[in-house]
Amino acid sequence: MPSEFLHIPPAYTLVGLYRLCTDASIRGPVFDKVKHATVRGLVVGAIYAAGSWGILRWVVKTFIVGGPGKFFGLGGATSRKVAGAVSASGRGGVWVGLGSWGVDVDLILYTHLLILLPQLSQILRFFVYKNLKLARSRAYALTVSSRRKSGDWWSQGYIEEWQQPPTAARGETGKGSHREKQARWVSWLLWWPTQLVLRHYLLIPLSPTLPLIVPFVTSFLRSITTAEYLHQPYFEVKRMDQGEVWRWVEERKWAYRAFGFAASFLESIPIIGLFLSISNRVGAAMWAFDLEKRQHLFAHSVLKPLPPSMVGLWGTGSIHDVDVDIQKAEAEIERKWAERGGGDIDQPAGSVELKGPGMGSAQTGRESLL
Repeated sequence: MPSEFLHIPPAYTLVGLYRLCTDASIRGPVFDKVKHATVRGLVVGAIYAAGSWGILRWVVKTFIVGGPGKFFGLGGATSRKVAGAVSASGRGGVWVGLGSWGVDVDLILYTHLLILLPQLSQILRFFVYKNLKLARSRAYALTVSSRRKSGDWWSQGYIEEWQQPPTAARGETGKGSHREKQARWVSWLLWWPTQLVLRHYLLIPLSPTLPLIVPFVTSFLRSITTAEYLHQPYFEVKRMDQGEVWRWVEERKWAYRAFGFAASFLESIPIIGLFLSISNRVGAAMWAFDLEKRQHLFAHSVLKPLPPSMVGLWGTGSIHDVDVDIQKAEAEIERKWAERGGGDIDQPAGSVELKGPGMGSAQTGRESLL
């Protein structure tokens, strides 16, 4: 991986998807874990969709977009907006988009799908829940193993890259920290009953476009928590304490926000988001490897701690700082470590399965990376 990718953190979600799709040594063992459960879930989901189609359409037409007084008892301006949307054309067509960028869709079908697709996603999640956790862990571990580095490569510890690192204020780290409290509030906001009310019973009547915007908002809210969660194995294998993890993330907070936003948004897509959560593990492992390569450059004094004026938006300096000499030194360091012998799947790469806001019910408990 070229180090230039460090300056495009969201790109690692695409890198992870590419590696998962093209690397048979990762794809095969990972998909073997979920393929049978996926087939069962898709079959049950298809039967449910076919069996409930007429009933759900009637519910949507009668109670949700059925005109004044029928929006679950909500009257007034909200209900009148629903009636206005339905009567906009003979078939209840509405414009979904921003300005001239959009498409005219049937409001009843649109609302029907917005309710049905998350339900199908939950059905599939029920069937793949256990194996999906193992597949995610295996994807991360196999990606780490594919880099052919010994355990020592990952366990050199935290190396400071800034001349003036940030200092945690009182209550910023540890149990009960401000970040943990904010995470709980975000978790409540992203709780499924809250989302149900926001998406289906408030936003659609106000504007059919708003439910499409909600995933962007929620992905931003849980971005840094998602990214930090995905790098928990990296922090553990480096044996970083809570203060070091806080400082590491704080120095790269916009990089973590950008990567976490992209990862969270991909995972919010109904149905296929479950499997994109696997590729996000691969992308997180690839990003961790590139960050660790940079740590080795500082450990070997190829790079010096950055002054405040040079840390850049992502906390890793400017892409223009990666000159030919640094690239050569990076390649030489990587070659020497490769000669020590590659890692294998039985090497400890940390273990994690934490509960994070907006991570979904499938991401609870702890899971081994092996």
